[in-house]
Amino acid sequence: MYFKLPDGVDDRDSGEICRLNLALYGTKQPRRLWGMKLDKELKEMGASRSPVDPCVYAWNHPVHGRVFILIYVDGRIVARRSLAGVKAVKSAASGQFDVRDMAEVEDFIGIKVMRDRKAKKNTLSNPGHTAALLEAFGMEMATPNQTPMASEVKLAKTGSDLLPDGNRYAALLGSLLYLSTMTRPDISFAVGVLSRFMSFPEKAHMRAAKGCAALPMRHNTSGGGVRYQRAAAGVRRRGLGGRR
Repeated sequence: MYFKLPDGVDDRDSGEICRLNLALYGTKQPRRLWGMKLDKELKEMGASRSPVDPCVYAWNHPVHGRVFILIYVDGRIVARRSLAGVKAVKSAASGQFDVRDMAEVEDFIGIKVMRDRKAKKNTLSNPGHTAALLEAFGMEMATPNQTPMASEVKLAKTGSDLLPDGNRYAALLGSLLYLSTMTRPDISFAVGVLSRFMSFPEKAHMRAAKGCAALPMRHNTSGGGVRYQRAAAGVRRRGLGGRR
């Protein structure tokens, strides 16, 4: 493998052989190499990887307390109640990487982040993905639905009135599945039902799938999505099994 030496290195007359310490671009596993490098540096900094999500790290800072770091390739989101904790992570990371501060997060991997500090509320949505879905399937002017699937709809495999191209149905279901796992869990049940007809989709199945897609469209311009809000004083949250 041949590579260009970095600026400032002149080996024309030295006869030396340079050793490549870190290879990322042009290799067979650049993402894996970068992930290993990033994981090593974050752990040496003091952060620990989440056993549930490998893209989430938690750092118990000795001064600022627990700080959460979300990783996606080379992008990071740092979450802490105080700005000082965020700056502490940036300072530690800048010693190992070329860090660029993008200010308060507004959009991350296609997810729009809306914050209402007064109401202590955060909302995550996918307006770009939803708009692209509607445009791809000619639904820009469709009438928005109130629910993902009407209660009177009874879908079944009849073997008749099949779609000429089942790939279009699969593409629509794939887009809806992405939305249901990201910011629209309210359509998860409907998407699960529609996924039963992937092998031989019929026109009735396609109509139901487009009806499901019309629900995210209804909320696309009104801040619909997953909403996180701080509980009011005196309100107790309960988990499964009634445990507090």
